[in-house]
Amino acid sequence: MIYDLETFGGSPAGRTLAERKSGGKTKSGIVTLTISEPLPAMKWLTEAVEEHWKATLHAAISEAARLGPLLWFEKAFVVIKIVTPKGSDNTKVWDTSNRAIQVVLNNLKGIFFEDDNMEHMAFSVNGEWGGEGCTTIQILDFERLRQVWNRETMSF
Repeated sequence: MIYDLETFGGSPAGRTLAERKSGGKTKSGIVTLTISEPLPAMKWLTEAVEEHWKATLHAAISEAARLGPLLWFEKAFVVIKIVTPKGSDNTKVWDTSNRAIQVVLNNLKGIFFEDDNMEHMAFSVNGEWGGEGCTTIQILDFERLRQVWNRETMSF
């Protein structure tokens, strides 16, 4: 319904819901995309929810691109941080394997890295309880991260 209203009826203040709920920037070789809602707590999304997340991710990517050139990684490391408001039923649904992680990864590949396979990317998911829900996605160079791990652990 929101998509139809924005497509056929205009959007308030000239910005779509996806643009209002997202942000993107690149700093020190790390791309950061922010979405002002938690990633859904289900692997399988309705078509409308998936389209909303695609639009929101692409709005964040577009903002990052407006602020400077997008980075390309031969092998990327993607960090997904999901902050979920604590409520009565949230403890039942917060399970990283049940989050809609694939909608994020599928919409980053081809833009920041070639494919979402082990040759081109790795990822982590971190969850936290918080007052307001949000999702932060950071994309950085895997080799740069490996060097940090090697210095710290001497065995990665």
